[in-house]
Amino acid sequence: MTGWPVVIPQVATDEYTEAMTDTLTLNPGHVSDSDLAALAAFATEQVSAGKRLTVIAEDVLLTPEEVAQRLNLSRTTIRRRIADGELKSIKVGTHHRIPYPEYQRFAHELMVRFAQASGADIEAELFGA
Repeated sequence: MTGWPVVIPQVATDEYTEAMTDTLTLNPGHVSDSDLAALAAFATEQVSAGKRLTVIAEDVLLTPEEVAQRLNLSRTTIRRRIADGELKSIKVGTHHRIPYPEYQRFAHELMVRFAQASGADIEAELFGA
């Protein structure tokens, strides 16, 4: 789940029928006006073609590896943060998964910490303190 394509065409076939199923996937972190326009156009097109339209909202669960990659941290660091309770996760079988809103919260918290830690250095560089 590293990329978030907007439109993914898929072909389903069997011995009786050949059908085209179109799907639209939106990145929950970056929904733009053009994405919403694409969603409206997609829905209109499907309904106009006489197709059944099913809208599904799924919770996005990220692996520790995906979180590490997105934040440019090591997997070990992410696993330590989970173990410390700093990053909340759920268990799926024996594996940890991080809900997308928790990932966003954690990423924001890291940015705040970074800004606070480097603020004095940036001020000194800009204003020669």
